[in-house]
This record gives sequence, structure tokens and C-alpha cells, in this order.
Amino acid sequence: MMRVKLKAWTASFRYPTFQSGYQPTLPVPPPSTIQGILSAAKGETVYLSELPFLGYIFKSNGLGVDLERIYALGKPETDIVKREFLYDAELFLYLPDEWTEFFKKPRYQLLLGRSSDLATVDEIKRIKLEERESIICGTVVPVSLGIPGIVHALVVEYDYTTTPRRARLVRPFIILPYDRGRYKEKVQIPTDPELELGVYLHRWSG
Repeated sequence: MMRVKLKAWTASFRYPTFQSGYQPTLPVPPPSTIQGILSAAKGETVYLSELPFLGYIFKSNGLGVDLERIYALGKPETDIVKREFLYDAELFLYLPDEWTEFFKKPRYQLLLGRSSDLATVDEIKRIKLEERESIICGTVVPVSLGIPGIVHALVVEYDYTTTPRRARLVRPFIILPYDRGRYKEKVQIPTDPELELGVYLHRWSG
């Protein structure tokens, strides 16, 4: 398989239960954000349920809060909201080899969340994961894996054939922030020997 490393100054991932007011960010991207990145790289809508596998690890060096002016539809006045963002972000994607060409020359800009969270491709390399006991963090895993953590129902992929887009696949996940010292429990899992972290390979293709 191949590993793509993306880097960005900032990243933000919408918290699914917050619709207005203070806008927190998820600590890691939901699968639907990965769908957006792959679609931008390829230049057409990509459905994760059609991929043989997908893994990812996300980390950042801190959290900040920005002030953002918003305009409500039909109202001349504006408002100010506080929005969290992650800074100095890195995203590692584990994908089939054929994705190399799309990330060597992405069709559209790659974003880690909003349009201001522009990412660049820092590295593309082939990697062989090692099967052994490791900790997992900086990602989301299925509830069935039994790892304790925050549970959220997250969109895996959107259907872009309708306007507005509709959630096509939603699953409950355990959200595991990138914090190597926080997790003590190890599981038998494919491991990135360079990052010394387990990589959960999602398979939604059935």
C-alpha cells in the first residue's frame, strides 16, 4: 500500500452535534472529510464504500480559537462566533497503490476541513505495515473494536447526486485523539513501523 502525508497550517472538523453558536472542532477528521480529500485529489466524487481499504492518522500541535464574522440568510446584520481550529496539522492516509498518481498531481485543492485549511502533499511513499500489538490514536475506529473513547455517529460518505447533498452512509465511531501517552491498551493490528502506531484499515465495501 501507499502512505500519503498531508500538511496544513490549520484544520477544523465540524462537530456534528453543534449547529450554531460556539463551534468546536473534532480532534480528528471524520471519514466524510477523507471522502472530500480523495474526491478533490481524483477530480470526481469518490465513495469510500467502493475502496478496498482506507486508514488514516491525524495529529496536530495544538488547539486555538478564532473569531469569525457570519452573515445570516435574509438578515443584513452580522454576528461574531468563536470557532476552534487545530494548528500545525498532519494527516497520514493509507491507500491502495493506484492512488499515487492522484496525489502526485491533485485535480483540486486539498482541504483539512474548511476552505481556509489548505493542505499540501508532503510525502508519498510505499509502506509495509507490520502485524503486531500497538496502540491506536489520531483516528476513528468502530465501536465493535471495544476501545474506550468518545462515541459519535459520523457520516462516512455523502451522496453528491442530489442538492443539497445527503448522508449516504452513517456509522457510530470511537474518536481517538492523537495523544500517545493517553492510551495504554494495545491491540493486535497492522502497525506503521515509522510512526509506531496501529493503523485501523476501514473496509466499507462489504
